[in-house]
Amino acid sequence: MSATLAPPPTKAPPGPPPFKGSRRFGSHPHLFMHELLSEYGDFVRYRSFFDVYLVNHPEYVRKVLAQNHEHFSKRTIDYRVLAQAMGNGLVSNDGAHWVKQRKLMQPVFSNRNVNSFDETINEYTSRMLDGWITRGAAEPLWIDREMGRLTFEIVGSTLFGSDIQEHATEIREILEVINIQTQDIRALMTLFSWIPTKYNRKWRAAKARLDRIVYEVMDAREQRSEGVADILDRLIDARDEETGEGMDRVQMRDEVVTLMLAGHETSANALCWTLYLLSRHPQICGRLREELSGALSGAAADSSDLAKVPYLKQVVQESMRVFPPVWAVARCSEQEEVFGEYVLPANKYVGVTPYAIHRHPEFWPDPEQFDPERFDPANHSGRHSYAYLPFAAGPRACIGAGMAMLEIQLVLAQIVQRFDFALVDGHPIEAVPKVTLNPRYGLPMHLTPR
Repeated sequence: MSATLAPPPTKAPPGPPPFKGSRRFGSHPHLFMHELLSEYGDFVRYRSFFDVYLVNHPEYVRKVLAQNHEHFSKRTIDYRVLAQAMGNGLVSNDGAHWVKQRKLMQPVFSNRNVNSFDETINEYTSRMLDGWITRGAAEPLWIDREMGRLTFEIVGSTLFGSDIQEHATEIREILEVINIQTQDIRALMTLFSWIPTKYNRKWRAAKARLDRIVYEVMDAREQRSEGVADILDRLIDARDEETGEGMDRVQMRDEVVTLMLAGHETSANALCWTLYLLSRHPQICGRLREELSGALSGAAADSSDLAKVPYLKQVVQESMRVFPPVWAVARCSEQEEVFGEYVLPANKYVGVTPYAIHRHPEFWPDPEQFDPERFDPANHSGRHSYAYLPFAAGPRACIGAGMAMLEIQLVLAQIVQRFDFALVDGHPIEAVPKVTLNPRYGLPMHLTPR
């Protein structure tokens, strides 16, 4: 007698009534998604103007980002908005062309290449900290602005060398205009940039200025007889293994702008939140300072020193668990998929929310507690590899993750050794989910040289 096969699942996942909580979804989406998943489980359907399917178990996340990643495209409104500024760079690119570009660019971000930028990172950090000393300690310092300025200087220098310095202030102003949350109505209106709204006019002018600067730097670099060993040089030299072809002019512009946009804000916010958490947990800060002083004796760390200070990496990892800079990842289901007993239809918006996954009680006991011991190798050996997603995961994991981790650790090593820091009393702290997770009201701190 032949076995009877069970029918495939047909159930729709649970979720709230249509539009329930839509105001909170619009104002605090990271918190709302976490609340939905906590109430309804690891696969949730939220019905609004369009359906959003949220996945929150690491096995489900693995299916979306790795095992069946070809079935989940970036054909979503978020990436359409990002592509207005980034063009066809790695973040917004998709399909076969993305595969080609990723393969072409991967050697540029090898550990050897990335580690060669440690001197640049330390130079800009030291310059910033010297300025902190000369300014005095009477007034608080807005750490969010300082970290944004620093990480932009670092990404500008590593991308373009000295060629970008004369344009640095202008580019920062441009990025403040074009780098806003993708669900913001102003950002959505850029999909119809010909409509003469006030923001559209401002956005078009900013993008035109950015393109002019980037193309000028690229043209000047290509006319040089010798390169300067920055990322732009390496991108210009990159060649497809099969065809021997490099990137065309427009694709080069898109990758450069993508690296600028993605490369500084993520690191800046990770540094902000880490300094905030250390200021609220003096025992952890004291242990970190003791480790750094013992290994470095007050000096800046280079890339080879990081193995000597493992607690530094644990602190950064735990900070990015509590406040993941990339708080959500969007995909579109290109075909029907099954998640446990539930069915995900084709052509649906799928949300993976690191903010929620990093608080999943099955994998993170007492998840709101800041505890770097979670990342001691002895304590996380059995943890699911897709329970922690600071740089996404799978084939489309962030290509610059190694660079970001190097930068964050080296900057933090100098700050912690050279300064005591304390949040201004009574200052409100709230995370706001833009493209990355920002402190809504900034981060003012009192700093005292050690």
